[in-house]
Amino acid sequence: MELSEFEKKIIEEGNIADEAARNLFPGGQLIDVVGMNAVPITKEILATKPDILFQAAFSYNEFFVQVDILRWNDEQTGWELYEVKATNAVKRTIPHHHVNDLAFQKIVLEKTGLKIVKAGVIHLNGEYRQKGALDYTELFVIADLTKEVRKAEQGVGDQMVDIQTYMAMDEEKNCECLYRGRNAQCTTFHYSNPKVPAYSVHDINCIGGSKNIFFDWIDRGIYALEDIDNPEALKGAKKSQYQAYMAGKPLVDTASIKKILGDLVFPLQFFDYEGYSSAIPRFDGFGAYEQVPFQYSLHTLHEDGTLEHKEYLVTDPERDLTRPLVERMRKDFDDEGTVISWYKSYESQRNDKLAELHPDHAEFLTGLNARMFDLMTIFSKNYYVDARFKGSASIKNILPVIVPTLTYKALGIQKGDQAVERWEKMIDEHTSQTEKDEMARDLLEYCALDTMAMVEIYRFLKKV
Repeated sequence: MELSEFEKKIIEEGNIADEAARNLFPGGQLIDVVGMNAVPITKEILATKPDILFQAAFSYNEFFVQVDILRWNDEQTGWELYEVKATNAVKRTIPHHHVNDLAFQKIVLEKTGLKIVKAGVIHLNGEYRQKGALDYTELFVIADLTKEVRKAEQGVGDQMVDIQTYMAMDEEKNCECLYRGRNAQCTTFHYSNPKVPAYSVHDINCIGGSKNIFFDWIDRGIYALEDIDNPEALKGAKKSQYQAYMAGKPLVDTASIKKILGDLVFPLQFFDYEGYSSAIPRFDGFGAYEQVPFQYSLHTLHEDGTLEHKEYLVTDPERDLTRPLVERMRKDFDDEGTVISWYKSYESQRNDKLAELHPDHAEFLTGLNARMFDLMTIFSKNYYVDARFKGSASIKNILPVIVPTLTYKALGIQKGDQAVERWEKMIDEHTSQTEKDEMARDLLEYCALDTMAMVEIYRFLKKV
């Protein structure tokens, strides 16, 4: 299966963090070969007794590992093993268990004859904020996990034996994702679980949190909503979704919708940011993975029905790249009226960050937050429930159902992760101006549709 743009970016962020962490170990040698071909090269270099090695490769039986950083420790006459993680902390839970990861690497390396005297994770410092040139000693945290790794070795070793046995068996269907809600499943779920229908109990709102009822269904082979034999166990949003599905029509709380929409104040200002984040900060004032707003779209609906659209896109970022964006917002927003967003905590948090960076505009930005309404509330609180939403309150799930004429499918950018990737490429100095212009058009069209979608969903709800 082809990786999504989001998945590709996760991989790339890991590679970028790995490269950046090498600055903590000056003078290291890089093995610039990936895979088994790097094993003999590693052996040759180890024979020269290097102090530091990047991407050294080792294999033992069916197991292979390519180590981010190895450093020789003269005092303990052995190697220090470091794994670079593009996270803000050490993770100790499956599936991202950093201690187990290191234990596996340590076992493989020691089976090939190396002595590992120390093991640790190098991760990003969540408190770091860029100011001028990157300070790698502040950007990264080196966590010594040697004691934890030693304790984990026995369990990881047992898992290695288990996986050798498992890989020798015939391929089987089913996987542990059968016991997870849809959002927590792997991308190959349908391949491994062909008997599960496209719309299944896995699509019920937050069903993964109701393990007793959910696991009981799976254990008894109940996958289709039609086969649920104890619907009385469902509560709240789960119950509403099931009832809408079985009824074949939406459940609508018209009184609540009328009350909420009636409290909104004209002009209604439908607002959406697009934000960029990266493991290694690129702009002053921002830290690892902190969202940098690089564009917005604003549709303003007046009481007489007229609709205006305004927008802004950062095309040539400078050190203080968000100041021009905020200054433009001050001109585009009306001083009165309700500001409407979808999942407003995102826009609110971006406004808080911008207020922190630009205190002279703080009153304006906090004022926007004070009059912001989240249109998603109507769906997340089950005032309008359509089974075709599949338990989601995402605008990407709701728009095709209630406003099918408005679609992202014809756009050059169709998802948020694509927008981030295009903006990153657009501001790259190596991208041609023709490509930059095309990407800018695509970005503006995409963000504009986000706010236009909210306008049309609002109009739909008014008719309801």
